[in-house]
Amino acid sequence: MKPAGPPIWGFGRTYTGAAGLNLKPTKPISMTDRLEHPELLIFILGGTLAAGLNFSTALVLHGYFGILPGWAFFFSTLLNQGFHLFYYRIVYVNRETPFKTSDAIQLPLHVLVAVAAAIILSWTMTTFQLGFGASVITVIATLSFFNILLTRMATFGSAKLAMVQYKEVGESFYDDQTDIKKVSRFRAWYHRSRYERLSRFVQEHYRKGQKLVDLGCGNCWWNSTGLPVTGVDINGKMLRWAKRNGRLRDFKVVEDISKTGLKTHGYDLVIMTEVLEHLFDLKGSLAEVDRLLKDKGQFLLTVPYDYFMGPFFVLFNLNCIFQGFVLGSVYHRYRCGHIHHYDKGRLKMVLETNGFTLKQIFVVNGLLLYAIAEKSGKTPSSPTSVPEALPPSFH
Repeated sequence: MKPAGPPIWGFGRTYTGAAGLNLKPTKPISMTDRLEHPELLIFILGGTLAAGLNFSTALVLHGYFGILPGWAFFFSTLLNQGFHLFYYRIVYVNRETPFKTSDAIQLPLHVLVAVAAAIILSWTMTTFQLGFGASVITVIATLSFFNILLTRMATFGSAKLAMVQYKEVGESFYDDQTDIKKVSRFRAWYHRSRYERLSRFVQEHYRKGQKLVDLGCGNCWWNSTGLPVTGVDINGKMLRWAKRNGRLRDFKVVEDISKTGLKTHGYDLVIMTEVLEHLFDLKGSLAEVDRLLKDKGQFLLTVPYDYFMGPFFVLFNLNCIFQGFVLGSVYHRYRCGHIHHYDKGRLKMVLETNGFTLKQIFVVNGLLLYAIAEKSGKTPSSPTSVPEALPPSFH
């Protein structure tokens, strides 16, 4: 992988590195920066400690107190998960997934995991005629494998590495996603349908003579009708290709989407299509939208409809695992840089706390949210990010 260039998408620091672990700033550290331990070592340490706690507790509950095997492993697994919750909240701050899973959801998930662990233990002992200790080790090892997959899906996605990769993506990347010779028929349908629907969405709100800017536009595949769009992106190859093929009237390559340098109050329509899920600096980026948009203008945006265990969550993460770990795509290995996960309520909250009024929101294909917002005239009222809890652990 090539070293990262200037700060990416408003994160404010430059990173280098090949594995996405122990990335080091290449400029002087300010008092607000953190010198963090390698994420992989933190993950391994937490898993090892929790697995040991799970194993020893199960042995004590069963061997010393005489609790039945299933119940002993149920309680030891709950303790395991409680340890993980404490461990990660204390020693690891996951700044890249800013929406916290509520305790009302976390607790039932922990209980379900413990129940599943107890059932699998009983099945293992009965089917393979293993002793209690050997069965506990087998089940912990099996569940740890799935935990690594889930943690990689839900927690260790990195916009840092994904954006470095994105800057090197070829100019025809988005066109390739619609070609059944290069991707599966479902992926080709999904991407073509979303581009075509987006094209109709913009045309429904565009009026002749209006000025449009698309922030994070890629190669602006949706603009097949040649609307006079100004494109902004970090990938210069895509922007130049889009200009040559009539999808952009002009463009600007930027390293920080919150600092475009474009004219204040210069645009009737500001478009952001599947961009908000990638941004570290939501507040700054939405402040830039407010600055660019005319007082009577409209903000048109789309984001993945990415609620927990919903259709997008399942399909997207399965695709990232296959593309990233089977086919070797680093961009997909880090979940394409998705660090925010939106449902209708979250998107409404983010917009309203950053000076916009949500006028309309609807679901497309069961996988995407489309929204129309306008300036509210109100000062942004609160931060848009809080720490994210990790998913239940299976170590």
